[in-house]
Amino acid sequence: MVEKKSLFSELNFRVSVVMPVYNGAKYVEEALSSAVHLPEVGEIVLIEDGSEDNSLEICEELSRNNEKISLYVHENNQNKGASESRNLGILKAKYDYIAFLDADDIYCENRFEKEQNIFLTQQTVDGVYSAVGYINEPYGKVFTLKRVVEPKKLFNYLLRGTYGHFHTNGITIKKEIFNKVGYFNPELLLHQDSEMWLKMAFTSTLVGGELKVPVALIRRHEGNRIWVGQNDKTRLLVYQSFFNWVINKKISVFNLLILARKISFFQSKVLKKPFVLVFIKNSFQALIAKFKKL
Repeated sequence: MVEKKSLFSELNFRVSVVMPVYNGAKYVEEALSSAVHLPEVGEIVLIEDGSEDNSLEICEELSRNNEKISLYVHENNQNKGASESRNLGILKAKYDYIAFLDADDIYCENRFEKEQNIFLTQQTVDGVYSAVGYINEPYGKVFTLKRVVEPKKLFNYLLRGTYGHFHTNGITIKKEIFNKVGYFNPELLLHQDSEMWLKMAFTSTLVGGELKVPVALIRRHEGNRIWVGQNDKTRLLVYQSFFNWVINKKISVFNLLILARKISFFQSKVLKKPFVLVFIKNSFQALIAKFKKL
């Protein structure tokens, strides 16, 4: 039975927006301005990650001037990376729902409209993902799933990349889900979020929200780590890390072989070896590892 929304429940739908900041002095104020006024945003948790510019000073001023903005730094103001910064933000968050915004990106006015409606009417949903576009690129790539996907099929489709992927700036999740899947992997310098969404899709109920019109916009620039640092090796590390996590779960043989294929694709490129030979070896080892766990 679908529960009707009430004014009381709407007032109690509040999101903690976690925002890691590293060398974001040029953009962080615009990012905050796009989010802080949204009625669904209960707070913005800034994690200043040991920037080399004057990001810390800007964040200190912004947090002093707005009670919805809180600021944290790592011990001794160290630079610990996106994973540990997001993890600290999640731990400090005080609301039941978590969203993310990178310090060089922005939210759109419709950021939480569908998310709120879904969470308040579908109690079993753990997370909602929506489309994300590019700033000043009206015809640029949109991060979205090209069709509505049943939650029980989402893991398989994300693993295969069948209908696309969603972006970190466009997902809203219940905070309690991290008790089930764990936190972002600090050993991965890039693509930690991709691994996290695979974990969540495997264990939890994620549904599509606004899949056509972007709810957030991301910015391309030279200082963006994902544009300059990603390569076949970084992608390989993500799938190897996810394999080590999921092999202890009840993953089907079919999905395990898809994962082995994904690992083999990037591994063959990194090692410059024939894909077929790498795939056969990895599939055999994956199946042995699975049946040892049974």
